[in-house]
Amino acid sequence: MKRFPAITAMALLGMPLMMNQAPKSNGKPTEQVVVHFEKLVANGAFLTPQGWKMAGALFAQWGPFPRASEISLTTVGGSVGETKVSDDQAQVETKWTDDLGTIDSTLRFKPPEVRSDMTSYVFHLVYTNKHRDIGANGETIREATGPWEWKIDGPVIARWATVDHAIEYVEQMRDKSDDPIIRNNADKTIAALKRLRPGCGNASAC
Repeated sequence: MKRFPAITAMALLGMPLMMNQAPKSNGKPTEQVVVHFEKLVANGAFLTPQGWKMAGALFAQWGPFPRASEISLTTVGGSVGETKVSDDQAQVETKWTDDLGTIDSTLRFKPPEVRSDMTSYVFHLVYTNKHRDIGANGETIREATGPWEWKIDGPVIARWATVDHAIEYVEQMRDKSDDPIIRNNADKTIAALKRLRPGCGNASAC
């Protein structure tokens, strides 16, 4: 049976909206999985081993906490809608969220190639009765059969965060590092992320 990546994205031109509000959906079980995902992103869960473990319950495939992986920056709180469902597979799309770029393992910020004010994220889900006991760092300890549930399909290839939580994370990592390159990258990234906050335009002092 064909499996798809967990999340894909399609961007439209414009400037970030920076919503970060409660996601809106029709309440379908598939949509609620994505709503839960966005709430975890909004809470900064994907940035810590503890949060990574919590998020693991939403995914059909999972692995240890990826300390050196990219952090994908996004807003949350757009509309969430089921666009396709068939047997044990489904597709849920979010709208009115923003792709704001990435932060790499050296704390260097990379803006998106295309600035967007509406990035449509497409989540591929699978209906499964396979569940995992997840360890403290997000590793799978044991897999067992249990209740049937919708889960996001495919491996997670990036951590996710909103701008505010990303700033907190970069500040913490900068303060823990003695590497002048990482500290310099962090300072530049923090300044760039603060300009992405609502009300911070090119002429703003924030």
